Amino acid sequence: MLSDDSSEEDEPISVPTQHAVTHGDVDMGGGGGLDDDNEEDASAADDPTKGKHPKLRRLYAAARKEPWNIDAWLNFIYEVQQSFQHVEEARPFYVIFLEQFPTSAYWWKQYADHEWRANQLENVREIFNKALHELKLPHVDLWSFYLQFTKSTVMDVLTDASSPEDKKRARQTMAEAFETALDRVGMSIHSNGIWTQYLHFLKDDKEPTAIFSIRKVFQRALSIPIFHLDTLWKEYEQFEKAIPNNEVLAQNVFKVLRPKVDAAKAIFKDRKALVDPLDLDALPSHTNTNPQIDAWNQWIEFELANPERVERPKWKAKVRYALESCLACRRFSAEVWFQYAMLELPDVAAASAVFRLAVAAMPQSCLVRFAFADHLETHALVDDARAVYEAALEAHPSAITYITYMRFARRAFGNKCDVVLHLNRLLALLEFHGGIGDDGKQIALNIFELGLKKFIHEPEFVLSYVDFLGHTNDDNNMRSLFEKVLSVMPPAVSKPVWDRFIRFEQTMATNGGDLTSVIRLEQRRAAALPDDSTTKGLLGLVDRYVWMHLLQDSKSDALFFATYGTLAASPAGPVADPDMVFQALCRADFPLREDVERLDAMDGGEANGKLD
Repeated sequence: MLSDDSSEEDEPISVPTQHAVTHGDVDMGGGGGLDDDNEEDASAADDPTKGKHPKLRRLYAAARKEPWNIDAWLNFIYEVQQSFQHVEEARPFYVIFLEQFPTSAYWWKQYADHEWRANQLENVREIFNKALHELKLPHVDLWSFYLQFTKSTVMDVLTDASSPEDKKRARQTMAEAFETALDRVGMSIHSNGIWTQYLHFLKDDKEPTAIFSIRKVFQRALSIPIFHLDTLWKEYEQFEKAIPNNEVLAQNVFKVLRPKVDAAKAIFKDRKALVDPLDLDALPSHTNTNPQIDAWNQWIEFELANPERVERPKWKAKVRYALESCLACRRFSAEVWFQYAMLELPDVAAASAVFRLAVAAMPQSCLVRFAFADHLETHALVDDARAVYEAALEAHPSAITYITYMRFARRAFGNKCDVVLHLNRLLALLEFHGGIGDDGKQIALNIFELGLKKFIHEPEFVLSYVDFLGHTNDDNNMRSLFEKVLSVMPPAVSKPVWDRFIRFEQTMATNGGDLTSVIRLEQRRAAALPDDSTTKGLLGLVDRYVWMHLLQDSKSDALFFATYGTLAASPAGPVADPDMVFQALCRADFPLREDVERLDAMDGGEANGKLD
């Protein structure tokens, strides 16, 4: 069940695995559509264009050859529209196109329009049910088209002979359709047409109580930043002044409402400047690494800042609308899915629902699955987290998935975990044993401590010390070292140390680490480095899942890394290179060995091998 601020109308956009359209089902499961790995599976015998015009066949072949070539698909679907007047011929190709691009509200509208022109009303209803109620696409034009269809099939069929009960039932159905549409897209700057249609509908009601409904909708609309607010305000003034004996009440209402309208106009100007550059009908692609990413981020950040200062449920609805609009065009953006899931917290169930949608849209993404598992683990849903890892291994087994699952298993179940993943062999990859003998280890530790007094602000030296402690499995001293250094190191050079501290808690701690500690550290790093984008959002989580080159080299998240850059973690892994340790020792102006040994032998001496 969703929390109080996650209303039923504001549920996340859905990615169902079963659909209602009977004339060719559009599958949303498994990421949808064709992929580079299966483009050769369809034989010529299964070619839906067989026997069709050569141009159509050629365009379809081009789209199949490059499944994420947007231009190829658009050329194909435009040719379908020009070639087939009868929807029975065009329908299979609409289905093929929407199977590849299920979040394209524009083409759902085109499909519905073609069916409506053929008077296939039941098919139109099924299309609207899929696109608007199952997928919950936040598209103003599609919702307006739905209202137009509903009016045609519910209201326009009424006659003078219709019973009062039928007329009342029809008006109730139409009002519910308007309210549903406004719940989904009423916060859009382009929703003014829907608000205006709703007002005209209410004004047709001859009931005496209709005046209250009209006033309420006027006031709701005037507080929202939409187009033509001045025109709507004038209409509202005329409405109130036309009511007999209403002058005093009208003037009082105007005084209260006018500041809200002015505030909405100011917000409208800012929001319009952010939304106008966006192509809200863009088709998502696996291969487009920069689909207006900066423009989308600016709009989302604007909504996250809550410029209207509305209460939390309304704020979340506005941010949801921005995120869902973005995902309709950037369905394969792991970062946006992650933002959406984080928006739903502290509602764990709602956040989990978003993660499931993300996995359905991007089933091969390691980042999405790992972030989902971490979300479940941090909320004590360990069995559910384990199921996420096992599903990932079953669907797309990979070395990085095995390793990340093993890390989780150590945290959640301890060294006696019963997870069958070649655990003993993989655990060896996380155990780090130093090659320095016991006699020399203490001396080296003393030398590092002395050098730290001079080089505590230099990350290269600090990380060499960290690597040495990693060889000795000295967790306590390593944590003390990190805390001591980060308390004085300038933020401008501290990021490598923060990254290593987080990586230590995630992978090097001898007890397997603790995800809660990792999350707290990530939050501290983000606060210490507020201008570093690599510490924010999903990019800030990447180091949790690093093991050598495995994550970055995987194809599953190639779009993410192409968009946001390479990993911050060293591909060589966390084990220190002996040469690095030697070079670090050579850098310091250390005392002679006999002096260090003498200091070490002194009871209560300053250089006793323990950190402060």
